[in-house]
Amino acid sequence: MKIAILGGSFNPPHLGHLSVAKQVLDFTDNNQVWLTPCYKHTFLKNLVSVSHRVKMTKLLTNRKIKYCHQEITNKLSGETIELMEILRKKHPHHQFSFIIGSDNLKSLKKWGNFQKLIQNYQILVFPRPRFGFSLKKYGLNIKNHQIKVLKSPLLIHSNISSTNIRKRIKKNLSISHLLPQKIKEYIEKHQLYK
Repeated sequence: MKIAILGGSFNPPHLGHLSVAKQVLDFTDNNQVWLTPCYKHTFLKNLVSVSHRVKMTKLLTNRKIKYCHQEITNKLSGETIELMEILRKKHPHHQFSFIIGSDNLKSLKKWGNFQKLIQNYQILVFPRPRFGFSLKKYGLNIKNHQIKVLKSPLLIHSNISSTNIRKRIKKNLSISHLLPQKIKEYIEKHQLYK
C-alpha cells in the first residue's frame, strides 16, 4: 500500500489540511494519507496540548485519511527522517512518502538528514499560493532525489492557516468557513485559543 504522510502541528487542524489530503489521493497513486501531528514543534511555542490536537485531528479522518500516532507515541524531535524510518520498520510492506507545501522548499535542505530523506522517500510538494515550486531555484535538482511537485490546473489552493484561525478566535471572528463544524464545536467546548 502507498501511504502519504501529512505532518504538522494541527493547531488546529482545518479544511486546508483536509483539502491537501484529498487532493494527494486524487492526483497521486497513494492509497491513504496519514495525518501526523507533531509531538513538539521546532518553531511554535504556543501549541495546545497534544491530547487536544490529537482529538481534533481524529475529527478529520475517514476511511482513506487516517490518524498516525507514531510521532507522538515516540515523542520524536520533529525530524521527518526519524518518523519515516519508524514507519518503514513498523510497516515494511507499505511505501511511504511525505507531503510538504511549496513554502517549505526553501528550507528543505536544512532539514535533519536531508540527503537520506530525499534518497529514501518520495517528497510530494503541494503548491501553496505565493510560493514558487522550482526545484532548481532552491538547489534541489539533485541526482537520485525523489522530490515530486504536484502540478495540475485542477489543483485547488488554499490560504487557510492555523495561525490565522487562532488569530480570528482571539478576535471573536467567525471560523466556520475554515474548519469542519465538529472541530469548531470542539474548540468552543474546550475554550481553546482564547
